[in-house]
Amino acid sequence: MKKRWLFARLGVVGALLASTGVLVLAPPAQSVSASLSALDSPVWQTNASVQGIAVAAGKAYVGGRFTSVRPPGSPLGTNEVGQAYLAAFDATTGNLVAAFNPVLDGQVYAVAASADGSRIFIGGDFTTVNGVTRNRIAAFDTATGTLVSNWKPSVSYRVKTIAVSGSTVYFGGSFGLVNGNDRLRLAAVTTDLGTLLPWAPSTNGDVYAVDVADDASKVFAGGQFSTVNGTNQNTVSSLDPVTGAVLPFAGASAVPPPNGSCTTRVKAIDASGDTVYFGNGGDGGGCFDGTWAADIATGALKWKNQCLGATETIKVVNGWLYKGSHAHDCAYNGAGGFPQGFGYRFLLTQSLTDGKLGPWFPNTNAGPPTEVGPLAFATGGSDLWVGGDFTTSNGAGQQGLTRFTNAGPGAAPAKPAKLTPSSVQPGVVQIHFPTVVDNDDSTLTYRLLKGFSNTTIATWTATSTPWDKPWLHFTDTNVTPGEVTNYRVEVTDGTTTIRGNYSDPITVASTASTAYEQIIGSDGPQAYWRLGEAVGTTTSVDSSGQSNNGTYSGMTLGQAGAIAGNTAAGASASNGKMVGEKAYSMPQQFTVEAWFKQSFLRGGRIIGFGNSKTVSSSQQDRMLYLRSDGRVSFGINDGTQRILNSASNKNNSNWHHAVGSFDNGVMKLYVDGVLVGSQTVGQAGLYYGWWRVGNDNTNSWSGGGATQTGMVIDEAAVYPYALTDAQVLAHYNAR
Repeated sequence: MKKRWLFARLGVVGALLASTGVLVLAPPAQSVSASLSALDSPVWQTNASVQGIAVAAGKAYVGGRFTSVRPPGSPLGTNEVGQAYLAAFDATTGNLVAAFNPVLDGQVYAVAASADGSRIFIGGDFTTVNGVTRNRIAAFDTATGTLVSNWKPSVSYRVKTIAVSGSTVYFGGSFGLVNGNDRLRLAAVTTDLGTLLPWAPSTNGDVYAVDVADDASKVFAGGQFSTVNGTNQNTVSSLDPVTGAVLPFAGASAVPPPNGSCTTRVKAIDASGDTVYFGNGGDGGGCFDGTWAADIATGALKWKNQCLGATETIKVVNGWLYKGSHAHDCAYNGAGGFPQGFGYRFLLTQSLTDGKLGPWFPNTNAGPPTEVGPLAFATGGSDLWVGGDFTTSNGAGQQGLTRFTNAGPGAAPAKPAKLTPSSVQPGVVQIHFPTVVDNDDSTLTYRLLKGFSNTTIATWTATSTPWDKPWLHFTDTNVTPGEVTNYRVEVTDGTTTIRGNYSDPITVASTASTAYEQIIGSDGPQAYWRLGEAVGTTTSVDSSGQSNNGTYSGMTLGQAGAIAGNTAAGASASNGKMVGEKAYSMPQQFTVEAWFKQSFLRGGRIIGFGNSKTVSSSQQDRMLYLRSDGRVSFGINDGTQRILNSASNKNNSNWHHAVGSFDNGVMKLYVDGVLVGSQTVGQAGLYYGWWRVGNDNTNSWSGGGATQTGMVIDEAAVYPYALTDAQVLAHYNAR
């Protein structure tokens, strides 16, 4: 028998049916799409922030402001082992290396290792190590754990960053003197004896980061400076590794110059292969906080990612750029991720090719005193050590230090939702469900299983992220009227398979349903507000099964509705509205639908999306509204307000049905079951918001701002995909 699939988006691939009726199954996804698992590997914790890390000789050397360490799982204040400012942990087990217990009198900001792993170098605020003078920089032998006695440069103030290349240790910070010689915030010494080298570029502000190209051809420095060697260098500079001369660096144009509202600084650098990567943090709203990459040989800019939320640390690991930041808006200027309002993502990964966000979604929090999150990364080649001010990692208590490896199968997919299949046509069952997230594999394989025999009847591969979880849709016609069956979904990342619960048993329809609410429900709304609550009710019940109840404000309930047996809600005030409880991240596939009735020369907003749950939205689109001349308008903002309009005179005190859909850049407007306009546009507005029925700000939109008082709205619904022409007509005819 015939099977039919509906897809939420063009990015969903699979569920193909050969002409013989045999399913062509898509191949399973890999268990880890990123190069590291999103699951934490066990490691000891610290009682305060970690600011520098290096991995060498089978150990991770960790520096910071902490004064004690404790095992994983131990709450703060329990099982503490005194270890101030510097500690070592086994790179395999994560356990404390108790034999390494240096005594410092000040915090550590930087830790770096020699290429052969025989030495580590530390920098910070300390002036003594193990009771002997070491002014802000020191070296340890990794084989013995002892302080290198004949390596003792003397630095006048804080060392913030260290990079080792061959026989040279480059370092930067806030100092002005090294061994009594002028060295304005940048200096170099030898790895063997710490002999001061003539390399002496001078900056007019603190240096936060320094790194050296793998081929030792260039040194890159970043920080809070505007000149190097007296030449204009806005927060970043490419330097000759021998003379310290400033080299041409066209890619530095990625960093905007300071102005009255924005000052951004390079805070992290990682040179890897033929590319050097940078992370910025800025002061001021919308100031550049993102990452960028440049070609080492030519200095040309390769890409720029403008996530907002200061980037504190970066590291290339196995083909991905890992980023520690407090990112809060990665939809900004094509950054390729989530919008403002979604929340903070303190750990992300990016493509080395174009800087777009990758499939790795663990997270930390941010803790005192800096309230930033991750501050330092290091790798031993196939792992990522993360240090910072956080107190949790992946929601569990883990302070100051965590790590991620590529051992094991990686994170498992989340459990799929329990299905709610629907049958309103004889011999037809419709099934709609949201995809789930796997924190280190965004492309998963889904199988729809039928009956207690768990027979696979459909297979998809689909891509999802924490901020974009498209829905999948299936119409099963291989059923018999009167048959009782059930369904469930399983999802796999190629290693771990997770099954959802069985749906409640469903009886396949023997006759076509004429009940409006059943027809709507069978098409899988993401929210369905019938607006038929009794007078005095403040909550609008979501009939979709997706638990998105709404709150009424300025609405008069109990009015005569468009659908027999159900009342409607009227705007008793110009700001009358109902707002759904759940927020959504910049939906790009959707349908909005409602019945409305309005009197002559009046209009108002019918249903749409906005970035405020309570007051008028500063961003709003994806909306149906009525002009005072009675034209229904559907608006999408892709950077320009795109509007489709119906014929006029729909404010004639009669009920009308309005539908707006958007998918793959195509927007469509239907009025009373008929398609009245369509056009292809760009992405709908990139913001985090709520679906709202009734009032929101339309004053800036053509024909917006009409008097809404008196508008009656009924049977409002939102779908996570674009309804077809046939579905829209069926809804209209179901009245």
